[in-house]
Amino acid sequence: MMSAVEVKKAQNNLTCPVCYQLFNNPKYLPCYHSYCEGCLEKMQVQSKIICPECRKEAKVPAGGVKEFTTNFFINRLVDDLILKKKAAGEEKVNCDDCDEDDPVVSFCPDCNSFLCSACNDSHNRQKKYRGHGVVPLTELKSNKDAPAIQATEKIPLCKDHDEKLKYYCETCDELVCVHCTVKKHCGHNYDSMKNMVNKHRSQLKKVTTPIETMIQDLSGVHDSIDKMMKKIRKQGDEVNKQIDQHYDELVEKLMKQKDQVKQQVCDTVSQKEKALTTQLDEVDSTQAELVSMKELNDALEKSSDQEALSAKKQVIDGMQRLTEKYKKLNKHPVQLVKMEFIPSNTPFPQFGSFFANADFRTSEVANLPSSIIVGKKVKVTIIIKESNGEFCFAEGHKVFVHLKSSTDNVTVGEVRDNNDGSYVASLVGEQVGKAKLHVSINSQEITGSPYNIVVCRNYQALNLPNKIRNNNGSMGQPWGVAFGKNGVWAVADHSKYCVYIFDSQDRLVRKFGGRGNNNGQFNQPLSVAFDNNNRLYVVDFGNHRVQKFDVDGFYCLQFGSCGSSEGYLKNPRGVTTQNVR
Repeated sequence: MMSAVEVKKAQNNLTCPVCYQLFNNPKYLPCYHSYCEGCLEKMQVQSKIICPECRKEAKVPAGGVKEFTTNFFINRLVDDLILKKKAAGEEKVNCDDCDEDDPVVSFCPDCNSFLCSACNDSHNRQKKYRGHGVVPLTELKSNKDAPAIQATEKIPLCKDHDEKLKYYCETCDELVCVHCTVKKHCGHNYDSMKNMVNKHRSQLKKVTTPIETMIQDLSGVHDSIDKMMKKIRKQGDEVNKQIDQHYDELVEKLMKQKDQVKQQVCDTVSQKEKALTTQLDEVDSTQAELVSMKELNDALEKSSDQEALSAKKQVIDGMQRLTEKYKKLNKHPVQLVKMEFIPSNTPFPQFGSFFANADFRTSEVANLPSSIIVGKKVKVTIIIKESNGEFCFAEGHKVFVHLKSSTDNVTVGEVRDNNDGSYVASLVGEQVGKAKLHVSINSQEITGSPYNIVVCRNYQALNLPNKIRNNNGSMGQPWGVAFGKNGVWAVADHSKYCVYIFDSQDRLVRKFGGRGNNNGQFNQPLSVAFDNNNRLYVVDFGNHRVQKFDVDGFYCLQFGSCGSSEGYLKNPRGVTTQNVR
């Protein structure tokens, strides 16, 4: 038997948060909070109910609040509590077998019935009650080892036939009575609850398995967002100190502007906190729904068959919605912590500006060329834009521009502030080849950076050394040209039967070849190509072959000979390899 304290504690846990009475036919809202059916009817406004606990809006079904899922678990606990209170003498109890007002003298645990003296004698004499363990009421109140009192399981009735719902239709996903199976559900996939329940309990367990993991994950997300909010507040305070230090050095007429700039900090921190608070509310809301779903699932594990089957559709639909909501939930803080105050020392009305670095990623680079001439200065314009795409006319940004070659050689550009929200950067490409232009504003690289740029030779200014010219002041018959890595390039001379190799400064570094058909000799070389290891392939037109050389001009191998079959060549004219990086 429960003590008076235990009964009181159980009653507190089974009290409706609206009417503060024991639950009376409690119903689940879609947010998994439960209220008395009568309380829900009073809360209904225009087919909607606002949950008093989580403030979620619930649409009332067409049939009214009675169509919400019944909380069978709480219902049964309330029935158990009422029986226990009667047995403890805390509530008036009448005989369950007659309408007389005679005092109750016993309780039958098998029938869950309180009996008066006459009904007790009749109960003991009847054959159908033989073997029931009837307990005197005095013994039930005083004996701790007395049989446990538990309310009889209530099987709901069919609203159409007033019969017990003992079957479950998988086709319609609902409990049905025997008459329904013959008429409305004829031909459907149905069976008794006893045969159906194990299968669908397993399905419920499988569907709700991710709950624990999602709850724990959202706890970590909550902590991460909370830490980010604290960091933003802390750095906001630090920025305010920087502002104080800078503006305290100015004259009194600038104090008004100082307050305006500080307000920007407060607005930014407030904006970030508001965004993070909204995100935090979404996380907490989702986590609360998951916790409620877990409580419902825990209750269903202890529930009766019809209770589990009645709640199955709501649980599955709810888990699908919660899982989708969980997947869409942004689990990283939606705001960055970086903020900065940049003072201005120029004689300009704006003596300082506040910036949160994340606001300038949409800035642009104007008049950006795809290629530049090596050694020649080129200018590009950087236009500062805020996150909303609007131009930012404040001055004092830290703009950094540098050009990085394929060999990691870095050239830093000179930046000039136009004092109108734009900057001009002057750059010089010092090494031929592919390069990347990096542009950052206030220590953050803008969207689109780095940009791909090719540093080219100034071919119009190319003067070949005199020692490779013939008597007429030109090469013999230069037929093919190829460019390799690190600025190396090669020329095939058709009439002089040789190949020239030049460095990145267009200086001749070697010449190899000669007329003939031996290894390393040529008969009208036409085309050349470098591979990614700077090995050179030369098409030997007259010898019907292709020869391979290293970057120093030493012969490596050859392939091909005159013929028309597979693997043979006849006067080949061109060759190519993969792109040189």
